[in-house]
Amino acid sequence: MTLFEAYKNRLTVAESYYSKTHEGEKMDNNKKLVVAKCLENTNKFMNEAFDNSIGTQRSDMGAFKKFALNLTTVALPNLIANDLVIVHPMSSLSGYINYIEYQYASNKGATKQGDLISNPFGFGNVDREFTGDKITQVVPTGATEVAIAWTPVLEDFFYNEADKTRYDAKIVKADGTIAYANVANGKITGVAAGDTVAYVYDNVVIPQNDLPQIKAKMKSIALVAHARRIAIYYSQIAAYQAKTDYGVDLGNQLSEKAVGELSYEIDTEVTDLLYNTAKDNTTAAELSELTWSKTVPVGVSKAEHYEGFTEILEIARQFIYDRTKKFAPNYMLCASNLLPVLSLVKGFRPANAGTINGPYLAGTINGLKVFVTPNMAAGDFVVGVNGNDMMSSAAVYAPYMAIVPTMLLQYADGGTSQGWSTLYDLKVLNPNLLVYGKVTA
Repeated sequence: MTLFEAYKNRLTVAESYYSKTHEGEKMDNNKKLVVAKCLENTNKFMNEAFDNSIGTQRSDMGAFKKFALNLTTVALPNLIANDLVIVHPMSSLSGYINYIEYQYASNKGATKQGDLISNPFGFGNVDREFTGDKITQVVPTGATEVAIAWTPVLEDFFYNEADKTRYDAKIVKADGTIAYANVANGKITGVAAGDTVAYVYDNVVIPQNDLPQIKAKMKSIALVAHARRIAIYYSQIAAYQAKTDYGVDLGNQLSEKAVGELSYEIDTEVTDLLYNTAKDNTTAAELSELTWSKTVPVGVSKAEHYEGFTEILEIARQFIYDRTKKFAPNYMLCASNLLPVLSLVKGFRPANAGTINGPYLAGTINGLKVFVTPNMAAGDFVVGVNGNDMMSSAAVYAPYMAIVPTMLLQYADGGTSQGWSTLYDLKVLNPNLLVYGKVTA
């Protein structure tokens, strides 16, 4: 039986709850698989707890297990972590994210052995001449000659208009002037550091002395789950009074607050990681282009000026694409004081916020989901990418155990206690999928 089949009823409930909190959006299969895997982990955890318990009736345990699974069904899809990072449930306390990186295996022209071609996170500086017959390389510091590594050289390939003579190689000097040279004893002489030397070799004649090569290298990112824990404690007398006088179940109220605290801390840790990573990975030059002033110029209406903020978002989109050559952003994190700016932008569609507990979905703008989070400084915003797998997301949230409670424990004095725990790892995968910007007053 597959996980989808085993937990189809709970997934239906999870999808309904998710739709209510996400403007009618449906859960995709990846999110459903995440919830199903966490339900499976919780189920195993509860079974283990039951096997080791001797102080509680089995009937009580059955009801408690149902309560714990209900909690996972509702709490996990409500985390905004699902929208900001890839969620990857772990089957054990530690694990690895394995991926393949493709590299150049030959030194050729400006390309060095080990230079990146691509990995799942983006492209490297792909050499468009790596498989061709043209060789272009920069003379390193201290060198006065260049050894010919790729032969046979096509002689007299370059024509010098000045002296009407053909040469084997063309040299662009560090100051931009052009010079020419011939190959002698397998070398080009008369060069200096910073010069660029170009020559052409015959890559058709056989046998070839060498062929440019590429290689694959296995890499991994380690994941280790860490814990968040909280407990509730209340008096039997206080619980009775709350129920009798006010119709309030004190245990349920405190449980709701405990789950809310853990959920808030998880979402805030996620947004903190994205926020700080974006700031660390955005250059001063990029930030200067991603800084926008709210000050309205003379002769321009506020609505027209605020509409210009969308250009900043498009520049952020450009930076992410230029870095990776394969990704475009789909969400934005911002401080709460940016909402008055966004409200005057025609492309902004506000969301029904409903009950807010920390970071929340505020709306969409130009295809970006906009999340407001309280842990960002006024005026700050982050634009990022979250795809359908770990190779197209800026970070990963890897729960091992969803939010799970212990059994209620009552003492002789009427004190009642219950613990709540979660285990997960949170790790950056690709900082190039995040850029940081700022709105000034």
